[in-house]
Amino acid sequence: MFSRGGFDARTSRRRPPRTDAAIVALAEDNPDKTLVMAHIGQLVADGFAVWDVLDSGEIEVRFNSGETFLLAETTILRLV
Repeated sequence: MFSRGGFDARTSRRRPPRTDAAIVALAEDNPDKTLVMAHIGQLVADGFAVWDVLDSGEIEVRFNSGETFLLAETTILRLV
């Protein structure tokens, strides 16, 4: 178990409809990507982050603490 460090996980967040298909496409045939996406998805489900599918098919993840990441096919890029 980990400390929430002041985050409030009670906030309800829903996945955009295209997110599931984008996750499957990004993690296809790669168990490491599947594991990472599952953990990020759990953070979203717990209310610690929000993710959106961009027109390019990449996923932008914004954490409540202010960090923003871009999940591309072969990289994860921290934007802010």
